[in-house]
Formats: sequence, C-alpha cells, structure tokens
Amino acid sequence: MRFMGKRQLGELQPTELVITILLSEIAAVPMENNDSPLLHSLFASALLVCLEIINSVINMKSPKISQILQGKPAVIIENGVLNQKKLKALRYSADDVLEQLRQKDVFDLSEVNYAVVETNGSLSLKKKKPLEPLTAGQYGIKEKETPIPILVINDGKILSFALKNTNISMKLINSILLSEKVKVEDILILLVSDANNYTLVKKDNK
Repeated sequence: MRFMGKRQLGELQPTELVITILLSEIAAVPMENNDSPLLHSLFASALLVCLEIINSVINMKSPKISQILQGKPAVIIENGVLNQKKLKALRYSADDVLEQLRQKDVFDLSEVNYAVVETNGSLSLKKKKPLEPLTAGQYGIKEKETPIPILVINDGKILSFALKNTNISMKLINSILLSEKVKVEDILILLVSDANNYTLVKKDNK
C-alpha cells in the first residue's frame, strides 16, 4: 500500500479497491496451501502493485483516460433541488442522499446550494450563503497565519524525524521545556507550532 502511494490509504477508487482485494487474496494463498511457493505470491503481488502505479501515472497524465476509468463527479443537488436523472444514473436513492447529508450535519435539503458525488463515492456540498458560518475575513478582521502543530515529543521521546524540513529546532524545544520546568521523559505529547503556540501534556504517573 505504501509503494502504491498515500492516496491508496484514503478513499479508494474502484480500481484501487479491486487491487487491494486481489493483494489480500494472493497473500493468503501460501498461508493456506503449503505446496504453493511463496515466491509465486510475491511475484504476483509485485506485478499488481506495478500495474496500479502505472494506472495512477496514466490517470495523472491523461484526464480523458482518468474519466473513463474513474468516472466524473456528478452534481446531484442544485439550489436545494435534487437532480433525479443523476440519481438514477448513479443508482442513488433519496435515502442514500439524505444519509450522506446528515453525515455532513445537514438535515434540511433546502439548506444546500450544491452537492456533488465525487468519483470515490463521497459527497461534497456547499451550503447557501446565509447558512454558511461567518469568518473573520467577512468582518474585515485580519488574523495572523500560524504554522500547523508538529508532534515533536511522543511518550517521553523526541521525534528527530519530525524536526526535519520544519522551523522547529532543538533550541526551541529546550526553551519550552525550561519555561514549563519539565523533562522530556515526563511528557506524554508536545505539539509545537512556534515559540508562542504549543500544546504540552504531561504524563499521568498515578
């Protein structure tokens, strides 16, 4: 799964799901049948992985082939109105749509401006303007962007790999430890964005 890319660990496309199922079946053959050489299973698994990588590259390079293999997103709600033709084409029932809307915290169809069924089957939606949450930008308030928090200490251990390619240094970590008067081994987790934004949770030694 790692060789095939990070996308395969999230929502699977139909071809990716088939490959995943086939990989599990092939891997189980030598465990169920001692007469089946392990090398055959490894070769077949490697072949499937290579085919999936090639398929991913082709989809990335050719949008037309990608549409044939993976399909296209479909707009099923527009201005609060269900597109029944699209639902029939997708073999979606009204219950299926309402269930996915509830999972997005939407209980009234009329609240939705647009809803799109993505190629992986998930539902994306946009609420009508009066129902969208207000933001600081709408009030003309300028907020400073802060970096995402990085987990740098986990269960009393400094994660050196987390410090690579970030602006977080050991000097910054040591200054936080000094200000909090705590040792590394006494920390459960330490999340750091910058010198002024961090979350520290001490171990419960009870």
